[in-house]
Amino acid sequence: MKLVLLLLAVGAIYAMELKLDLFPAAMEAEDSMSVHYRPPETTQAPPAAERTEHHQVVSSPVDKEYEELELEIAEGFRSRLDRFTLSHKGEREKLSEKMGDIVRAALRRDDYSAYILESYMYTIRSLGNLSRITIEARYRETKAETAAVDRKVSETLAEIIKPAMNEHEQVKAIHDWIVTHVAYDESLTYYTAYDAIDHGQTVCQGYTLLGYKMLKESGIPVLIAEGSVNTGEHAWNMVQLDGKWYHLDMTWDDPVGADPDNGISYSYYLKSDDELRRDHDWTRDYPKAGSVYADTLTALAESGSEREAQRYGKLKLALGLHWLDAERTVSGKEQLKRIIAEAVRTGTSQLQFRYVDGSSFPDALKAAVQHESGSYGYRASYEPYGGDGSLLVDLQLQYR
Repeated sequence: MKLVLLLLAVGAIYAMELKLDLFPAAMEAEDSMSVHYRPPETTQAPPAAERTEHHQVVSSPVDKEYEELELEIAEGFRSRLDRFTLSHKGEREKLSEKMGDIVRAALRRDDYSAYILESYMYTIRSLGNLSRITIEARYRETKAETAAVDRKVSETLAEIIKPAMNEHEQVKAIHDWIVTHVAYDESLTYYTAYDAIDHGQTVCQGYTLLGYKMLKESGIPVLIAEGSVNTGEHAWNMVQLDGKWYHLDMTWDDPVGADPDNGISYSYYLKSDDELRRDHDWTRDYPKAGSVYADTLTALAESGSEREAQRYGKLKLALGLHWLDAERTVSGKEQLKRIIAEAVRTGTSQLQFRYVDGSSFPDALKAAVQHESGSYGYRASYEPYGGDGSLLVDLQLQYR
């Protein structure tokens, strides 16, 4: 009789151990194709397709009772653990219902972990109100590789960030280092920040991850944004300066095949929502980027000391944002006629300006020079400015 009872007890425990919930990964790695952007001023062949693997991290509130569990999961992912087990005391059915939200909330605590996580699976085993959660994860970047990224980031920041720099200057220094030391991977093989520092190549995800690491290490609020461009998916950074958020797309500021002698591009540097929506789209909720950075720099220059005015004026000039000023902008053909007429009257030999409607400029220029009488010739060169359809124009007037 005792043997029978013992066997029944063992059988019950075994049956209980088999009773578990196996959930599919709430955030599986997605494999999709997109086209890498080629800015119109470049002359390279059509852009290569970019294979972007991303995670959809959905915002959803998690009850306070799961906060400790959320923190432990976040730390497990941050530590690159392939398998880790956690315990939770509470209602088992509720835990099962909330588990997906808890994991997503854990990933929201660190964008870097979220975007190098390839996939995960969790298993819940419960006995009464005590549950044991086992998480198995696969990463695109190992713990050792992330440590190598951290070392490189620290070394690089020590070189490029000077003690006197403010946050605006630090963002520019980080942007410039990344676009001059990383190349876009046309083979679509490399995806991580480690790939960027080890191979010198990566796709948009690697640019964004490295930017995230460097900006965060500098103490600048940063996050990773995802959306779509042209025909596919894309990722970039968002940066907060003086309480205002801006978009920063370093991949698109480093176009494939661009001539390094042409200088660094700032076409996608600290853009507002309206500016970026010209060729980027996103559906997730991100902080509002409502400020035009050129206006921000102008306001900072006007509100500070003479030294600060020079500082922000120099930064504005280096970024090419001075072309947005009214005195350097020509809005249409009538204004173009007037400035050419004034140049001819005064004998001015060179005009440089931004023409708002780039597509109409050749016809507007032809009409303007024909309208102005006099013995002179002209030569014009121009290139697209940013992504707003305007042109930077260099107009040479040659008098006979």
